[in-house]
Amino acid sequence: MSDQQDQHGKEQPIIIKKVKKGGHGGHHGGAWKVAYADFVTAMMAFFIVMWILASSEEVKKAVEAYFDDPGAFSFVTGKRTIPVDLDLKPEPGKGKKDGSGKGEFTISFNKEMRDSLVNKLMEKAQEDSVMAAKRVESVGNELNKLFNELVMQKPDLQKILENIKIEITKDGLRIELMETSENVFFKVGSAQLTPQAIEIMKILGNEIGKLPNNVQIEGHTDSRKYSAGSSYTNWELSSDRANAARRALLQSGLWDGQIIAVAGYADKKLRNPENPFDMSNRRVSILIKQISANQFLPETSAADIETKKEE
Repeated sequence: MSDQQDQHGKEQPIIIKKVKKGGHGGHHGGAWKVAYADFVTAMMAFFIVMWILASSEEVKKAVEAYFDDPGAFSFVTGKRTIPVDLDLKPEPGKGKKDGSGKGEFTISFNKEMRDSLVNKLMEKAQEDSVMAAKRVESVGNELNKLFNELVMQKPDLQKILENIKIEITKDGLRIELMETSENVFFKVGSAQLTPQAIEIMKILGNEIGKLPNNVQIEGHTDSRKYSAGSSYTNWELSSDRANAARRALLQSGLWDGQIIAVAGYADKKLRNPENPFDMSNRRVSILIKQISANQFLPETSAADIETKKEE
């Protein structure tokens, strides 16, 4: 038999290839993607928490308010909205196409409806303004209570506490820190706060910082002048003392942006005009400003109200 015939007579071996699927390599495994997604989610939550902790009190309060009532904020602007019952109803038969009168409908605002909406917004804003005023007044009462308790605990602070006047005015709650011959709040002729004054500022800052109201700080002097030829005057002294109070309050609890004005008036706004040299004229005044009704209104609504007044 020839070699060629011999080769045809032998059986060819059968080779079977097995391909393994899955495993940990390549692009076929999906378990790692789930674990990675969980990791990324946890990191995102971690950084959000860190951001909130590092944010100002204003931001923290806004975040807290959102989670307390998410529906009170606009999804578009992120600002708090004012829920108002418009008491508007669709005309009979003008609902869905089936004539059921239910479902979506369109309202065309005429002048009467616009005026009704403006009035409802204004009423709600006035209610909020009254509530804000009561809250400011309660802080004044709380401060008086804290100071009275402080006198019992620390008799050495009695003198400085006697020189604090807390008054409700048309502009808001005014807290006046008045100097005496003993210079209880500032060292003589300077803007350096005394240790006792710093202790009082911590209490004030902690309580005022709980409010959403803006704060204005004023420095005042009596009519006594510096020696002739001095470049430092009552204008500089009153301004420097107001700024010293600002710094102390910011370090004690006021949120960023709460203070909107710091001014020195020298002897131009005397507490006792009949006696320009009276020591009660030497003071730092902290004004917790009242929140007006217009500040509770959206910008567009406030503009509508002004337009309505002009009409």
